[in-house]
Amino acid sequence: MKSILDVVFTAFIIILLFAVFSAVAFADMSTYLEVKATAYCPCKVCCGANADGITATGRDAFLAGVAVDPEIIPLGSRIDIPFYNRGVNKNGSWILADDTGLAIKGRRIDVRFKTHKEAVEWGVKNIIIRIWEK
Repeated sequence: MKSILDVVFTAFIIILLFAVFSAVAFADMSTYLEVKATAYCPCKVCCGANADGITATGRDAFLAGVAVDPEIIPLGSRIDIPFYNRGVNKNGSWILADDTGLAIKGRRIDVRFKTHKEAVEWGVKNIIIRIWEK
């Protein structure tokens, strides 16, 4: 027959293993990156004469999104962009990396707005973003 001490010890080990494996399974797999952030909209001024309202991944360019260099930030990644409030909750929620651009190389991103006025108002910002890779 097991003693009470054996039962308590076994229960403690089980709880400890559960805690360790839960922490590993739910670990935050995000990274932070300092970038230069510019802005654009789906208009012909920003995207050229061939602007068709479709991103590099086939999404509607009038939805919230961001253009990235896929060698730095993989397409499909989710990004938290400070001051860019077009996310699901309008409070800086993550934005999908769904587009590329000729000038978007290295640590540079281009956040997308619905209107040219909004894009111009954004200007250029040096910010730290948080990335969850696909």
